[in-house]
Amino acid sequence: MFALLTLAFITGFVIPLQMAANGNLRRQLRSPFLASCINCSIGAIILTVLIVVTGESFYRPLDYLLNLDWWLYLSGPLGMIILIVAILLSANIGMLGTSLSTMTGMMVSGLVFDACGLFDLPVHQFGVGRLFAMALMLIGLAIALNLPRHLRKHGSKISLATVGWFLVGCVSGSLLTTQGAINAIFRVKLDSVLLCALISMVVTAVMALLVAICCGQSPLRILKIKVQGRYWIFIGGFMGATNIVAAAIFVPLIGAGATMTLGVAGQLCCAMFMDHIGMWEVEVRRVKLTQILGLVLIIGAVALIRLM
Repeated sequence: MFALLTLAFITGFVIPLQMAANGNLRRQLRSPFLASCINCSIGAIILTVLIVVTGESFYRPLDYLLNLDWWLYLSGPLGMIILIVAILLSANIGMLGTSLSTMTGMMVSGLVFDACGLFDLPVHQFGVGRLFAMALMLIGLAIALNLPRHLRKHGSKISLATVGWFLVGCVSGSLLTTQGAINAIFRVKLDSVLLCALISMVVTAVMALLVAICCGQSPLRILKIKVQGRYWIFIGGFMGATNIVAAAIFVPLIGAGATMTLGVAGQLCCAMFMDHIGMWEVEVRRVKLTQILGLVLIIGAVALIRLM
């Protein structure tokens, strides 16, 4: 069990690496959709190679695929919706608000999914202990993201619209949980976690390309990418494929609540590390002791969730 929890933490840890790589591509292409298309395409290629190497079959009877519940195919569209929402959120409430709202949605929805047993997940009763763990998580998240300082500086600018966008971010975070739960079932139906992830990434790549074209963003911009030795800018596809595969595996085994909370802890830990050393062209921001305290509170909340 400890190994599973550690791997779930590591899965969250790679997300800021993915975001940094995607950010570089997005700036070069001046299009988040083309950047997403490239990353998902790379992820799909990696997954295809893995399927071939492991000897798995791509074939599934067409009548079997058509008879599956329609919502099992929503992983790709959900990924596209999450991308669009992230773009809108960052433009309206900034990166801090986007991170805080999305992570809040992930953690809270994970606990709700556990309590209700949604998508055939094992039921984990939501009692006083889990309520305390959720409060601990939110406090830890606020401290880790320096929310008190942000409120002191910008509190007077908070409006009803800001609150509305924050709630939209929470919904986006819950969609991430939903995506993981759907993939957990879909991979069982397909008898392959790799094929499940491949379908999700291909659908997202195609949708991102279509949206880019509809927005007048020419795919030929891809030819203008300047690598200049920074091959890490293409690692986002690998990270994305890893996240889809990991969520599909971990959600049924350790619960949506623990998976999402560990993922948030991993994200914060990696983001703090990248900020502290200025990794991959990220602006240097020295980590403060209070932020580490916030991370410790979140990890403590994970421990409580596993004990309840």
